[in-house]
Amino acid sequence: MDDLISRQAAIDAIDEQIMVRLDWIPDSRLERKGLDVARIAIEDLPSAQPERYTKEELRVFQHGISLSLLSKRSAQYWCYDEDTATEIEFLERLYEKVGADMRGGQDDR
Repeated sequence: MDDLISRQAAIDAIDEQIMVRLDWIPDSRLERKGLDVARIAIEDLPSAQPERYTKEELRVFQHGISLSLLSKRSAQYWCYDEDTATEIEFLERLYEKVGADMRGGQDDR
């Protein structure tokens, strides 16, 4: 069963529990210390998200895509092919997506 939650959601849940305990439980300092330790442990966990590419790697990917586009556009000029047209559209979207990653933006496509 996939039971993943975001790191921030876990921290928010602990913060909420800290506030509840401070408001309702007399002398909750010991319990708060335990929650603080749990919060720090969660903050220190490594990210579950895959590592991103460096800008240099993205630049190389974008260059390769541009070379492929150049080749396919040249072929289309001499002899139109529907499959090649589809590949060109895909590569154009991919080129823009890599460019967005290089700029640090998110592309929702």
